[in-house]
Amino acid sequence: MIPGPHPVGRSPAAESYRRNPKERNKRVSAYVEIPRPYESAPGRFTVDLVFPTASKRRAKQHHDVAWALADVHGVEASTPFALNPRWSYYKEMCGSDERYGGPDERRLTVQGGARAVARYLVALERVLDEVEALATRAVRAFGAWKRSVAGEPFLEYEDASTMRVRSREFRADVLRALVQGLDARTRPVGERDSSRPLWEQYGAVAEEVRAAAGGVDLERADEEAMTAQEARMVPAAVAEAERLVRAEAARLEEQRLEEEREELFRQVDAACAQEADEADAERCALDGQGALFAVSEARPALVVPPPRPVKPRRAPRERVPVAARFPDGTTHVAISREQVEHFNPGIAAAMWPKVNPERRRYVPAA
Repeated sequence: MIPGPHPVGRSPAAESYRRNPKERNKRVSAYVEIPRPYESAPGRFTVDLVFPTASKRRAKQHHDVAWALADVHGVEASTPFALNPRWSYYKEMCGSDERYGGPDERRLTVQGGARAVARYLVALERVLDEVEALATRAVRAFGAWKRSVAGEPFLEYEDASTMRVRSREFRADVLRALVQGLDARTRPVGERDSSRPLWEQYGAVAEEVRAAAGGVDLERADEEAMTAQEARMVPAAVAEAERLVRAEAARLEEQRLEEEREELFRQVDAACAQEADEADAERCALDGQGALFAVSEARPALVVPPPRPVKPRRAPRERVPVAARFPDGTTHVAISREQVEHFNPGIAAAMWPKVNPERRRYVPAA
């Protein structure tokens, strides 16, 4: 029996990627490192994927998932060549089995358009998480089989260490079967054979967990995540475009305000001119000189003054703390007359009354 449905969610590394902005340039999930794609040609982007899993066999399976997903999303994938650091010319002459190098199955280079690469990267993160979650569900089914009555005849000569090895190998075999069946839309679910141990029937268990989860959708990609990935691919161009849009919006707003100000000046000038013309016409009619002078013939043209500059605000004055002005042990503080007159003129007048100039000469010198 297969345990209850296990939510196929995102890995903890993916959640850390969303919470920590410093991780966005390096890592997306626990199974693949996605650096920032770079534009290798006009309109064409390249990204070098790295599969950091400790197990080389597991990293190759992740590599196979990324390779199969490239054909689905219409991007080009290639495996880089890696040199063997243990190879040397003398080892080759001596007939050693060390090879010069070969395809590096821990890396994958993907090329394509911006939208296609963004969709591929978003789908790759989700598919790897779902495939690993299915393999974990298969291991849980294996654990349930070990604790059941059906597994007792096959566990008589097995101990804890051998069962740990069998569980690890069973998970690797199930993951390989899931990777090999990614491109298959529908596959028949085989039945288990009670006469054989479950670690020999990893294919049937893989199909069971795949059918229970409803399969793995290779094409689905979140639009919001794709948009964020595209912005991450070309951050400089996006920032420059946003800056130009903000500058254009500010220019248009300033132009609109200037036009409104000029229109208000014209309306006020027209109202004042109409009022003056009516007063002149009435006065000239009373004087009998209406035909001698043309109304508003020599009126000057409207001149709109420039907008007044905005006066910058003065920075607040920094206040000196009392402890700095009066250190410990201060008993007498000398205050000048100018300070007293500045803060309280009334007290200053009482403290220093005006002395008659005639009497000043009789005042003893201080």
